[in-house]
Amino acid sequence: MTRADLLAWLDGRRPVPPPTLREHLRALVQDTPGNGPNHLADAGVALLARVLDRPEGGRELALDLLAADALVTYAFEAQAEVDTAGLAALARRVAGEDA
Repeated sequence: MTRADLLAWLDGRRPVPPPTLREHLRALVQDTPGNGPNHLADAGVALLARVLDRPEGGRELALDLLAADALVTYAFEAQAEVDTAGLAALARRVAGEDA
């Protein structure tokens, strides 16, 4: 899936995220040889791992934490649009049980 396809899909989400979060999400989305839900989930999990790697962090991590949550949420939304039968596998992927 191309970055342009993913960005177009994200731009169609309602409600629209606040501008700062929206731009942060757009910066995190890349071209992917896989499907959109997995890419969004992987990006969200990776971002959450970066936040968790900084236990001394404070408010400066808030945007990353919000973006991680949004990416994982959007991953489930995208998967539900594609095929609800894949939701359990996506949940395992997010939980680190299935890469």
